[in-house]
Amino acid sequence: MTITSKSSLTFQKPKRSFKYRCLKLGINLWGKIIPDNAFNLSQNSLIEAAQKITGLDDFGDPSFRTSLAILIDSLKKEAHLNAAGQYLFRDILLNLLINRLQLQRDFQSYPEILQVPIKKPLFVLGLPRSGTTFLFNLLSQDPQCRWLHPWESLHPSPPPVIETAASDPRIKRVQQKFAFYKSLAPDIDTAHYIDVNEPDECNGLFENNFTTSLLFFSRANVPTYQKWLHTEADWNAAYQYYRAQLQLLSWKWPGEHWLLKTPAHLFHLDSLLTVFPDACIVQNHRDPIEAIPSLASLISIIRGVSSDDVEPAVVGQGCLDEIAIAINRAIKVRQNTSSKQFFDVKYQDLVQDPIDIVKQIYDYFDYNYSEQMEKNLQQYIKENRQYKHGIHRYSLEQFRLNADQVNETFQDYRQYF
Repeated sequence: MTITSKSSLTFQKPKRSFKYRCLKLGINLWGKIIPDNAFNLSQNSLIEAAQKITGLDDFGDPSFRTSLAILIDSLKKEAHLNAAGQYLFRDILLNLLINRLQLQRDFQSYPEILQVPIKKPLFVLGLPRSGTTFLFNLLSQDPQCRWLHPWESLHPSPPPVIETAASDPRIKRVQQKFAFYKSLAPDIDTAHYIDVNEPDECNGLFENNFTTSLLFFSRANVPTYQKWLHTEADWNAAYQYYRAQLQLLSWKWPGEHWLLKTPAHLFHLDSLLTVFPDACIVQNHRDPIEAIPSLASLISIIRGVSSDDVEPAVVGQGCLDEIAIAINRAIKVRQNTSSKQFFDVKYQDLVQDPIDIVKQIYDYFDYNYSEQMEKNLQQYIKENRQYKHGIHRYSLEQFRLNADQVNETFQDYRQYF
């Protein structure tokens, strides 16, 4: 949960921890020099490294190379990455290439994975910072549903097994990654808390195709890559690859239905509904005047890890433009889609009576609301009070925006909903 200060706040430069300063100097925590290739963002270098690490060479559909090349070019020319940013992006991209190699191995070794049904998935989406995470966590209290863990999102292969999920070695690996990242961005928990054992957004699965609307945008200023995503990327193919990964994750760990969440689905509801024709979609709504600066503040924190040149005006305008594209596209899709597939939630209603909203959603889509889910919900709300991880303060003025500008941009959104 977040709070907006109505007064004008000044943009705060990101804090620089000791670990961050060491990394920026090319030195690890043991005083040893990090090899030069640890900062290399060349596509060939990354692909060769991934193949060497895994002993595999088949990445599947080669079209991913186009999106990867455009992303790398945008990172090099537009993102103003510092040494720490180069190091972190090398690690991110290398991990995604390793994922592709391992996923392709799994799909070839076990063709039955692609026959696993994905029935009536429940998607949570809406304006970023509109309570989607809170609602997602509430809905995850259903013991019968299947949701994505951060360690599955970051390392989907090998297919997880329900009997050994609690002791899966990927949990420790991701815990270490999270601890390292939080040491580089000490303010991140206040803006967006993530725990390795709690539900995670599904946007990470799109990264394995190097086609994701908000994740790379959040980490760095990559306008050329964003333009390509909006005008040329094959989103039906991206959603098919996303579905295949859900099938793999369901193979030995099924549930009654998948619970999935990311605001980025707003960009491509048409592709989502093409690939998941029985999808049930919950859309959260919040005043954009509140949502936009909250998103801009979060992105400033994240980008500040990888760059010393985070301009508030660039972040603010970028958030305004991106979310406007997403919302306008979503409106067009909804105008031509049965309203029965959508359930709308106002942010204020969710905050005032969250359990009632969950009950309404389950009744509307005919999911089974059990006594155990009721107990879990009550316990979750009791243990997760508002501002548990601190108060996230932000304002439009920080990012060189004003209320009239935001209202004009989202005029159609206000009228439609």
